[in-house]
Formats: sequence, structure tokens, C-alpha cells
Amino acid sequence: MFKSVPHSETLLSIAACCGTPTYVYFDDILSEKINTLKHHLTGLPLQLLYAMKANQSIPVMERMKSEGLGIDAVSPGELLLALKMGFPKEKILFSANNMTDEEMHLAKKHGVILNVGELSRLEKLGKAYPGSEVCVRLNPQIGAGHHKHVITAGAESKFGIPVEQIEAIKTIASTYSLKVRGLHQHIGSGILDADTLWKAISVMLSTSLLFDDLHFINLGGGLGIPYKADESGLPMHEFASKIVAPLQSFIKQHPAKHLQIWFEPGRFFTAECGVLLATVNTIKPTEHITFAGVDSGMNHLVRPAMYGAYHEVVNLSNPDGPLHRYDVVGNICESADFFAKGRMVQQLREGDLVAVLDTGAYGMSMANSYNMRSLPAEIFVDAPCGEWRVIRQRKTAESIAENALNGL
Repeated sequence: MFKSVPHSETLLSIAACCGTPTYVYFDDILSEKINTLKHHLTGLPLQLLYAMKANQSIPVMERMKSEGLGIDAVSPGELLLALKMGFPKEKILFSANNMTDEEMHLAKKHGVILNVGELSRLEKLGKAYPGSEVCVRLNPQIGAGHHKHVITAGAESKFGIPVEQIEAIKTIASTYSLKVRGLHQHIGSGILDADTLWKAISVMLSTSLLFDDLHFINLGGGLGIPYKADESGLPMHEFASKIVAPLQSFIKQHPAKHLQIWFEPGRFFTAECGVLLATVNTIKPTEHITFAGVDSGMNHLVRPAMYGAYHEVVNLSNPDGPLHRYDVVGNICESADFFAKGRMVQQLREGDLVAVLDTGAYGMSMANSYNMRSLPAEIFVDAPCGEWRVIRQRKTAESIAENALNGL
């Protein structure tokens, strides 16, 4: 059983026109995911942010802006792009990890609120900008995620100030007259269990009672999506029933007035809207394994190599073909370069077009030009008309070599 391929005819048309490797993003799926989360959080004084590290493609960002979302920015480049695109500064949270002095000054210059996850940085902010408003990132000591490398809270995590150090936070804030306007958590990525999320939220809520002038509690992102055909996504009705009503009740009792609840998903919004197209160029049978080599690689989608992440691989050219077992591998000079191992796929032939699904998050945003290979082209398919446009061209080998000679 395979996951359904979104708009397969459109994908075939794009590949015929633009070649491969190519990322394709569908605006209708992106919009549907945004509206799904909004719907299931109805009734809360809500502000949604977009964790733009998931996908910084300009049309994706424009969709977020048109839907009224703010931005969670984790680097100066992300911050400046969000500002240049017109996201209001009051809807931008600057969450650089292990923030430098230069990054702190840049964020303050542009008037965005800093999300600080280290006591030393909180003190440096206080010394440089006494009386500032600030958001504090806490580690609720509860972590979750699809792989140990994406768990961003708990005893072994580098992220956030341990909740046990709350008195130190208050002492620094008092010393420098810092105004703690927000509290933030993010416990990990790919969470499919509302109960785990609520445990961490509960820690945040109880801690927030120690601050009587909060403007928001940012409960993070990490909401998962189903990568496998037999996998269930985050049960949204359960998510709403276990989170919305308790949050509504809590807000009414909180000493802070006009308290908002923030969420900052990235993957939940964008993963399912994206497809990576590649062409099979090699079929190599061996005694134990049949390798199917494609014209893309781990430099374009690193998640399988880095996390052992699962992405469905579907043969668009032979969708009804008999199933065979393959290692679907890339063209990078590394043994870790693969998309799928021991995977049943419709019979692959040299020249066939394959779709790697759910690659709209942490695909292109983590891509690189290792082996001096070009980044993929990017295509955005507008809704509701279904017309598509090229938003990034592939580079030629000649231009890559010339840029290297010129220090570009």
C-alpha cells in the first residue's frame, strides 16, 4: 500500500517540461494544512507562527503572511528575510540558539522580541538593554520526537533554560528590569501523541503562574504528519479536545490579562505539500540487493541519511507495475546516500520518474551543493487554478565551476 501521490498528472507534466531533480510545492495542500490547525484551535486567543527553517521558499512564506501567521526565525538571515517580506515585527520571534552578541544587537535594532534560552544570554541582554521585553525559552524536561536528534527538550537537550532554574531567571530579570512577556517551549519534532504534548504544556502552564505580566505562552511546534501509508497522523479532534478546553479554562484564571497562546509549526504546514521528483538512471542488480540509482541524492534530501527518516518513493512512470525490492540510492559519493533501503516499489526501469513524498519540510531548506552538484529546481503550483511557476532554476555544471573560480 502506498500513500496517494498529490496531483500526479501535474507532476508528470512538470518533469516533462523542467526535468529533474525538482521540488514541487502545492499551494492547495499548504492552505488546507494551515486552515486545519486554525480550525482545531478555534476558541483560543491564538497567534500562529511559522517555523520558517522548514521551508523558506518565497511563495510558501507569502502564503503564511496572507494567512496572518507570524514567523519563528532562528538566524539573522531568516529574520531579515521575514522583515523584508513585510511580516510585522511584533509577529516575529527571534529564537537563535546560542545567540551571539551581534545577533542580539541585530534583533534589538529591528525591534523584534528575543527568545532567550540561556541564563548567560539573558544577563547579557539585561546589561546591554535594561528594561527590555523578552521571551524566555524553558526546557520542561519532557522531550519527544521521531529521532533522538530532533528531541529538543529533556535532560540531554541543549535547548532552553531548565525549568528548575526559574528563580535564576526571575533574579536576572529583576536585576536588569527585564520584562518577561513570553514563555516558550519546543520539545521535539514529529510528535503524533497529544498526551505527550499536553504533559509538556502542563509544565509550562504551571510555571507561567509565576509571571503576572505575560503577553503570551508559546507552546512550540513539532506537530507530526504521517509519512507512511499505514501511519496515522496527529489525531486532530483528540488534539483539540485535550488541549483547547483546558487552555481556555487556564487562561481565564491566569493573573496576566489578555494572555495569548502561540504555536509555531513548520513541518505540519509544509511537509505534505512538497514532492521531490527524480529520474532513475541506473538499475544495478547484485546477488542480494537491486540498486536503483537516481539523479538526486542526500545533498537534496538529507533526512533519510541523517535520521533514518522514511519517505514514500513512488514510480510515477509505472504506477501499476509489479512490486520489487530496491535500495533507492543517489548520485553522491557517500555510502550513506540513499532515499530508501529494502523498499518495495513498483518495478523501476532506467528513465522512470519517481516521486519522493512529504518533502516540503526540511528538504530544500537543508539541501546543499556537496560534490559540486546543483540544488534542485523548485516549482510552486498555485491554488485554485493549478498553474505552476518556476521559483528556482537548477544551475549548470559550467556556472557552478565558474562561480567557484570567482569565489561565489
